[in-house]
Amino acid sequence: MSKTLTDDLISLIFNTGQVLREKARSNDHLNDCSFVHLRTLLYIKEQKEISMRDLAHFLHITPPSTTSLINSLVRKGFVKRTSSKDDRRSITLQITNSGLELLKNNLKRAASIIEVALNKLSKKEKMLFISILKKIS
Repeated sequence: MSKTLTDDLISLIFNTGQVLREKARSNDHLNDCSFVHLRTLLYIKEQKEISMRDLAHFLHITPPSTTSLINSLVRKGFVKRTSSKDDRRSITLQITNSGLELLKNNLKRAASIIEVALNKLSKKEKMLFISILKKIS
């Protein structure tokens, strides 16, 4: 792939993400939550208990960025940290009832934001887009 094509593709991916984030922020579509918060809460819920290191790896972010993200979610009462009895340095994360409620309420909103964006595509384009995303990921 040529450098110009790669640069254009990177720009398109970033712009698409930015448009979706702006739509989510406008008119308070997502309450107390960003797409990263939703993805984090969903992953913690799916895993039941997870380490900070595993979460950083899953989100493809650095451990300090993970700490900042989790600090925000803990402050808001959506996630709790638990220290291991054997090793106090070992921390696991669990979603709280408030986090589950936030996730339930906001996943529907996030889905509708994405659905509106995807409605600009034909059915064939949607299927192709989904196929491409699956192949990339």
